[in-house]
Amino acid sequence: MKKQNIFWKLYQDDPILKPNFLSPILADPSFLFPEQSPDGLWHLFLHTIYGIKHYTSEDGIDWDKSRYVVWSALRPFIYFEEGTYYLYYEKPKWFHVPISWFPFRKWQSRIEVRTSSDLKTWSKPTTVIVPKFDFHKDADVGDSVSNPCLVKFGQKYRLYFSANLAYVKDCGFYEPKFITVAESTSPLGPFSYFTGPILSPNEMDPFCNLAAGSLKMIPWRQGFLGFQNGIFWNPERNESCSAILFLHSLDGIKFERISDLPILGPTGKGWKASHIYACDVRYSEAEKVLIMYFNARNKPHWTVGKEAIGLFVGKVEEEERGVTKRVTQRGKGKNAKG
Repeated sequence: MKKQNIFWKLYQDDPILKPNFLSPILADPSFLFPEQSPDGLWHLFLHTIYGIKHYTSEDGIDWDKSRYVVWSALRPFIYFEEGTYYLYYEKPKWFHVPISWFPFRKWQSRIEVRTSSDLKTWSKPTTVIVPKFDFHKDADVGDSVSNPCLVKFGQKYRLYFSANLAYVKDCGFYEPKFITVAESTSPLGPFSYFTGPILSPNEMDPFCNLAAGSLKMIPWRQGFLGFQNGIFWNPERNESCSAILFLHSLDGIKFERISDLPILGPTGKGWKASHIYACDVRYSEAEKVLIMYFNARNKPHWTVGKEAIGLFVGKVEEEERGVTKRVTQRGKGKNAKG
């Protein structure tokens, strides 16, 4: 029997991607390893206030000039299977993201997917998830489904997503309130919805008392690992925060926390002072490391806060018959997974 321990560390203290004057945020990254891409490069998708951007890199650290692939969309997730790339994302009303901080328009969104064989040319969008049940909707705020994450589960596919919105007062905007899931026999649907949340905020939970945020899932041994950015009120700092919670599940529905404390949380200063937001995580079997790209916020309120992209690496240590085998990470460079 082998026991796996995972040791997490920031790749570097500074962000690997910073916003510019055109958009104060770079958010919700999702990525592909070079071995998954047609050109042998790293590929990263994220959103600004205008839409979804696509970056490429030789080493996963220094990223080439980006291009927009979907306008007026946010929270992307990229999935690859059998030569086809599936780009899922939240699609709100046209141009609603730049003015989403203002209360005069109710939020209305759906989850779409586009496909590609080369990461250059994309199909027309297909709608796969719409707000359907009461817990997806709010009479005052609007209807929201967001933060897609597709996971293969046996012969089926599960699309995890966030639903509904909760107002975070000191930020001046809304965050995803619940997390739920839908199932299908195809990545393109149709999907059968679960009729309730699988993760919800709890006023007694110190790290998830305002909103459930988002969830990314990966298969792991006999179950799944989950990475949730819970939204919570920090009474010591008297402000809202967000941090990455490390979860485990045998069935992908019921979760337990591997660690009582977040594995990655706000620092109180610098570019990740107030919130550690949504992430994407992939496991490199060759390198025995978990790679996490995430976005972080420096100040809560939308009028002053900025969001940038960081890199977090989990090194796997295996124990077998009382002997510890440490799997070390390769050095930085083109072949490094960090």
